[in-house]
Amino acid sequence: MVTFAAMGARRIGGSLVLVGLIGASHTTPTAAPANAVDPPRTTVLNVRLTVSQELPGVSQTALMKETESIWRDAQVQLRWLKAEGTGSSDRPLRILVTRRAVSAADGHRWPVGELRRFEDSTAIAMASITAALRIVQERPELPLVDLSAMRQYKLGVVLGRAVAHEIGHYLLQSNTHSPNGLMRASIDAREFADLRTGAFRLDRESLAFLAARALAARGD
Repeated sequence: MVTFAAMGARRIGGSLVLVGLIGASHTTPTAAPANAVDPPRTTVLNVRLTVSQELPGVSQTALMKETESIWRDAQVQLRWLKAEGTGSSDRPLRILVTRRAVSAADGHRWPVGELRRFEDSTAIAMASITAALRIVQERPELPLVDLSAMRQYKLGVVLGRAVAHEIGHYLLQSNTHSPNGLMRASIDAREFADLRTGAFRLDRESLAFLAARALAARGD
């Protein structure tokens, strides 16, 4: 689950910084740049995206590009299916982006995304537009920037990072977390919306796990 939490807020230079909490606090070994352990072959993941009509087109495009970029570095290609019954016979991972919170908020924890698994081995990755907007609002824009266009773009980036995290849980078949990178258990809300950060990449152990599983699936 992806959340950011007011209860973890701290003050830096007079400004309030919200700490994002992503699920439980289990950890894995220290992260490394994505190119430190590259899976030898590209894995293809079929996904079917359903987006609320309230989400601007700019945001949806940014969401898809951010998610693709994060997983491309891990040698995973996302194949977006546009209609029911099209594409591979494999059941795709469903991604639902809606204005509603993905689970109950208690005034301190605001969920951004979560992964729901079902008994038939299917799953849905969910992301909340409302929660993502709260993160975007934590970082004011420069006066000369088109606020509407920039916020729409950043909204998509935040949603893309949340979705990418939930895809990580799906592919890694685990709810555990890493101390660094995409699968962190805690993320500062401002970093979540920072367009310059390169911190949303998969850690070394997770890359190795995906590489080993890809090799085993192909019988190498």
